[in-house]
Amino acid sequence: MTDQQASDHTFKILVTGPFAAGKTSLIQSISQSPVVTTEVQTSGDEAAVKANTTVAMDFGTFALDTGSGEEPVHLLMFGTPGQERFRFMTDILKADVDVVTFVVDGRAPATFAEARNMLALVMNGLRVPLVVAVNRCDDRAQARRVAEFLGAAADVPAIPCQLIDPESGREVVAEVLVALLESTDLALAAPGGAA
Repeated sequence: MTDQQASDHTFKILVTGPFAAGKTSLIQSISQSPVVTTEVQTSGDEAAVKANTTVAMDFGTFALDTGSGEEPVHLLMFGTPGQERFRFMTDILKADVDVVTFVVDGRAPATFAEARNMLALVMNGLRVPLVVAVNRCDDRAQARRVAEFLGAAADVPAIPCQLIDPESGREVVAEVLVALLESTDLALAAPGGAA
């Protein structure tokens, strides 16, 4: 995280994961600004899964008043396309991210192997916190099993959620904020970190 980001309380969140996992739903459910989306109508086999898909990115914002009289915390959420042919957008959007939120559909185990590969590619070269959001899942133990299958470390939060529900989306954001806080504390405590 840069000094500028730390001082103005603005953080970039990458929302990524496989096709039809719920990335757009997460951003739409919690964004406090109109969502910028690049959805187009799907075709071929994808049309049987969902009517529209993101081809470049989704963008939404979320601000949290800390109640301390300081500047609110601003989250800038960048959602990526899920299809492999648009994977270059993930590489572009992951520059300068502060947290990765990886969304996977808990009711689509056929996508887990692809999701595992995708997560490894996304996190390659990044040294930022990861939060796994297991969509269409109500069981914390199941969410943990899915995250472990994806290769997430035991200390990575695995959140069961229903991302069409704003309250559930806010629970994911709460975990993102905790991950930000912990990573900021660790950065400040590290040798050479800010005082």
